[in-house]
Amino acid sequence: MQETTRDKMKDKSRQIYLSNRLKNELSNFQEFPLTIIEAPMGYGKTTAVKEGLKNSNLNITTLKITEASKSLFWQSLCNWIRKSDESVAARLENMSFPDERLMVHDAVSLIESVLFMECSVLIIDDYYLIDCDEVNAFIECLIKAEIERLRILIVTRFIGLPDIEELKLKGYIKHIVKEDLEFTSFEIAQYYKLCGIKLTESGAETLYKYTEGWISAIYLLMLNFKDIESIEKIPNIYKLIDEAIYKHFSDEVKSFLLSMCLFNSFSLEQAKFMFEEHTQTNLLMVLNEVVYKNAFITYDPETRTYQMHHLFTNFLKNLLENYENANRLYERAGLWHLENREYDKAMHFFYLCRQFEMLIQTIEADKSNSFNGDNKNLLVEFMESCPMAIKFKYPLALLIYAMHLFTFNLLANFEKCCEDILQSIEMNTTLSDSRKSELLGEFELMISFTEFNDIQRMVTHHKVACDMLMKPTSIYDTNSRWTFGSFSVLYMFYRESGKLEQHVNDLIEAMPYYNRLTEGHGSGGDLLFEAERFFYMGDFESAEISVQKALLKAQNKSEIEMIMCAEFLQLRLSLMKGDFKALKHRLSNMKKNVQYRSDNFFVHMLELCEGYIYGLLGHADKISERLSDGDLTKTRLMFPAHGLINMVYERALLLQGEYLKLLGSIEAHMNIATFFPNVLAVIHIEIYQAAAFEKIGRFNEALHHIKEALYLAMPDQLIMPFVENGDVINPLLIKCANEGLYQTEIERIFSYYDVFSKTVKDINRLYFDSEKPKLSKREYEIAALAAEGLTNKEISEKLYISQNTIKTQLKAIFEKLEINSRVLLKKALSES
Repeated sequence: MQETTRDKMKDKSRQIYLSNRLKNELSNFQEFPLTIIEAPMGYGKTTAVKEGLKNSNLNITTLKITEASKSLFWQSLCNWIRKSDESVAARLENMSFPDERLMVHDAVSLIESVLFMECSVLIIDDYYLIDCDEVNAFIECLIKAEIERLRILIVTRFIGLPDIEELKLKGYIKHIVKEDLEFTSFEIAQYYKLCGIKLTESGAETLYKYTEGWISAIYLLMLNFKDIESIEKIPNIYKLIDEAIYKHFSDEVKSFLLSMCLFNSFSLEQAKFMFEEHTQTNLLMVLNEVVYKNAFITYDPETRTYQMHHLFTNFLKNLLENYENANRLYERAGLWHLENREYDKAMHFFYLCRQFEMLIQTIEADKSNSFNGDNKNLLVEFMESCPMAIKFKYPLALLIYAMHLFTFNLLANFEKCCEDILQSIEMNTTLSDSRKSELLGEFELMISFTEFNDIQRMVTHHKVACDMLMKPTSIYDTNSRWTFGSFSVLYMFYRESGKLEQHVNDLIEAMPYYNRLTEGHGSGGDLLFEAERFFYMGDFESAEISVQKALLKAQNKSEIEMIMCAEFLQLRLSLMKGDFKALKHRLSNMKKNVQYRSDNFFVHMLELCEGYIYGLLGHADKISERLSDGDLTKTRLMFPAHGLINMVYERALLLQGEYLKLLGSIEAHMNIATFFPNVLAVIHIEIYQAAAFEKIGRFNEALHHIKEALYLAMPDQLIMPFVENGDVINPLLIKCANEGLYQTEIERIFSYYDVFSKTVKDINRLYFDSEKPKLSKREYEIAALAAEGLTNKEISEKLYISQNTIKTQLKAIFEKLEINSRVLLKKALSES
C-alpha cells in the first residue's frame, strides 16, 4: 500500500465513484413506472441517483422528505405539480392527502390529466420517513396508472409496499437494494485509485472484510488513511467521523456545524439567523470550507440549500447533548421557525430549551391548529410542563388549549383547565377591565359547547359572550364543521319528543348571537332546521320556501356544509315529487362541488347523502363500502354525525336480509343516538328493530318497537320516517291502526307512502332496471383482460394497441358501467 498526506487526499476525497454494476442497474430505470433504491444509512443512495442521472437530459425534481407528515408530503407534491399545471395543483391542494381509496383514485386521475414535460422524473428522497399504509397505497395506485412521461424514483432506508413482489413481477417496479450499492474489494481499489490512493489486492480485501462494502466507512477510512493492512479493528463510526473530519475544523466551524445540525437542510439565510455574529461573507467562507473538505455536506443549487448526511447530523446531535450553548441554539431555531410561521417546529425547540413563555406565545399564534387527534398528547405535554406562573400570564392560550381539550374529549384535563382560566383572569393584574371582560366572553363561548345540543343552554352562554366580547372570537376556528358532517340540522338539534317546534324557534333566536361571535359560521342553519321540520311533517310547500331561504343565506357566507344540507333536502323533496331528473341534477351538482373542493370530509358527507338515497330506493349494493360495513373508524365525519351513519347502515342491513346482525348492533347504535340525544336517530332505530323482529317472526317485539317509534314521532307529527320505510313496516302500522293507535296519522302515512312507493318503482324501472349499456367488441376484450388482472402494458402487448388507447378505453368502459375500479369491473362483467 502507498501512504499519502492528508492534504493531498482532501483534494481528491470528493471524487464520486459508481460501480459498473450500479450503472447498469440505473441505465434502464425509464422502463419502469417506479424505481426503488433501498439500503440502510451510509450506502450512497442519494449520491448514486444524482450521479447516475446527471447527464441524462431529463426533467428531474427531488422531493426530499424531512419528517413523518402526510400533509407536508402532499404540499410538496402539489408544489411540484404546480410547475406543470396550476389548476390541478390547486385542486390537489384543496383535497389534502387522500387517505381513502375513493380519494386516492380521484387524486391519481387528476395527476394523469397533467401534461408533464418530456421524461419528467420525480425523486422522493428519504421516503422511509413518510412510509405508511396510506402513502404506500397512493404510490401503488399512482404507478399502476402508468402515466406517460412520468417516472418515480424512491430513495429510502426501507419501504413497506405490501405488494412489492407482485408489482415487481408485473413490471411496475425496478428494485435496487443494498447489495447493488455495496463495493466489492475490486471496486474499493478502483474508488481509492480515483481518489489518489493505490491499494494492493490484499489491502482492498482487508478493507472489504472490515467494511463489508459499506461506502461511508470506506470513505471515512480513506480520510483517516495510514496503513490499511495494519488495521486490526475499525473504530466506532462516530469516532471515525471525529478523527477524519470534525477534529480538523476550527472551533468557529465546529460551533457553526452544531448550530446547523438542528435542521434537515438549511439556507444561507437560516445560517445567518443562527450564526448572527458573522457577516454573509464570513459565512460563505465557512460553508465553502465545510463543503469542500468532506462529502457529508452538499449544496443543492436548485433549492439553494445545504444538506448534511444523516450520519454527520447524528454525530453532531450526539455532541450537542453535552454542548454548553445547546439551549441558546434551540431558542434561535425556535425563533426562526416562529418567524416563518412553522409553529409546530417552533414549539418543539422552545420546549427543548424550556422557553415556556415563547412556547405558550406560539400556541396563541397557532391557535393550536398544528394539533389533531394523532398528536394531541404532545399539546398536553407542552402545556402540562409549563409552570403555572407563566400559564397564568396567558389566559388566551389557556382558552385555546381548553377548546382543544374539549374537542379531544379529554374532559378531566378540560375541567382543570377551566378552573385555571378563571383564576388566571382574576389574578392577572396586567389586564385591563375591558380585556378581562373579553376573555370572560371567550370563556362563555367555549363553555357553550359543553351544552351541545341543548339550544337553550347554549344560547344563554352566547348572549353573555356577546355582551362581554363585543367582537368575533379569537379561540374558535370559524372554518370548522358546523354540522360535523351531518346532512340534517334537525337530526343534530331534535333532542326531546314533543318539543320540535320549540327547538326550531330556539335555534332561530340563538343563531344571531352565535353568528355575531363567529362571523356568520353556520349561516342558514336555523332556516334549514325549520325547512326540515316542515318536510318531516309532510308540508313540502313550506319546506321548499324555507330551504330556499336557507340556501341563499348559506351561499352568501360560503357555508359549504349548509349548502350541501340544503341541496340534500331539495333532493329529497324532488324524490317525493317523483322528479328523478331534478334529483339526478341535484346529486350531480353536489358531486361537482365536492370534486372541485377535493376534501375528504365532504366526500364522506356526500357518500352519506348518496347512501341514504340508495337505501330508500332499495339499492344496498350501491351504498359505499365504508357505510355498508358500518365501521365508524373509516369515516372523516365527526362523532355527532355517527348516528346518521348508523341509520344508513341499519337500512342497508334490512335490505340485505341481515336481520340478526342488525338486532345485534342496536345497543351500540342506541348508545350513540342517546348520547346528546338525537331523537331522529332513536326513531329510526325503533323502526328498524321493529322491521327486523317482524322478519324473523317475533311479531310482539316488532309491534312493541313500532309503537315506541310512533310514541316518539307523533307528538311532533313526524310522518316521513314511516313513509320512507313503509316497505318494511306497513303491516305493523296496519296492526297499530286496527288497535286504534294514531289512526289519523297512520292514514296520512299511507297516503304519502302511496305516492312515495310509486315514485320509487318508477325510478327503478326507468333508471335501474333497464338493460345495461352494451360494450363494443374491442371494449369487451379490454375489459375482460383488465378484469383478469392484466396491466395496461400487458393488455397492450396482447392486443397490439397502445397503452394510451387502453387507458382511454378503460375510462370509457368505467363510465358506461358506472364503476370506478377493476374489482367492480369483474363483477359487472359477470352480471352482464
